[in-house]
Amino acid sequence: MKLFLIIFIIFLIFFMPIPLKITAYCTTNDYYIKLYNFTIFSKKNKKEIVKEKTSYDKKVKTIFSKYNFKNINYKSLIKKLYNSKFKPFLRISFKLDYSLSDAAKTGFFYGILHQLPPLIYILINIPFKSTKFKYDINPIFEDNLLLKFETSSIFFFSIANIIYVLFILFKFIIKTREVPPLK
Repeated sequence: MKLFLIIFIIFLIFFMPIPLKITAYCTTNDYYIKLYNFTIFSKKNKKEIVKEKTSYDKKVKTIFSKYNFKNINYKSLIKKLYNSKFKPFLRISFKLDYSLSDAAKTGFFYGILHQLPPLIYILINIPFKSTKFKYDINPIFEDNLLLKFETSSIFFFSIANIIYVLFILFKFIIKTREVPPLK
């Protein structure tokens, strides 16, 4: 019975989706990035962090220096990722409020900005399966310059999804590995 329970728990860990909520906010005065309502990065809490080179950074650099990323066939990689059935799910919403201090310019850019959601949706659907995609653009016809961008997204991923996507990526990287010439 204990073995069955352990196998069941491992099965749940590998195949149950785990939600991950990320919120980003940007205006001309303030910006922040939150993960589950915990502020990760903000203008108010900006701290100077001096990053020192560690041995871990050197190991990662040597591991990735073995592979040649220039020769990857990106077209087939994107096609493989786009047609994959085992992609993580994503719910995302964008909100953009803007004013360009001129009503004519604001109206003109309103038409241009409405061309972006289909492109963003296609780019998001390459690594993720989008279940909810909401994109709001609100022009503000005032005489001041204003830009307010807000996004909220929830990723539903399982360890099996991550392993499958990484397997596809490494398969393409290993295929393009340079072979030494024969002597």
